[in-house]
Amino acid sequence: MFMSRRVTQLALLGMTLSLAATTASAASIPKELEKDLISVCEAVKSDKRLKLRRAVKATGLDIKTLHAGLVCNGQDMLSFAVTHGAAVNAQHIARRVNASPGVLTAKR
Repeated sequence: MFMSRRVTQLALLGMTLSLAATTASAASIPKELEKDLISVCEAVKSDKRLKLRRAVKATGLDIKTLHAGLVCNGQDMLSFAVTHGAAVNAQHIARRVNASPGVLTAKR
């Protein structure tokens, strides 16, 4: 059971990575999954933890897996949240992926 779930998660992660590849390969991604991943990016930007939690749950993946493979406008989830001023979601993501507090500060 655990192994089949991990294989499914890795397969979904591979499909999310293909979003960043080309438009031709993006056509092979199921529309439902693509919509769920877009909603995760929108939820990160909204700075509402409940909305983020619901969007992540809809994908069937955890935040660590999404953070490793999901690209929102060319950035990972944490960088995307910081860029758009979503401090609440940035702190939540940082805690979940065990990022250091220095990641959340601006660099010169």
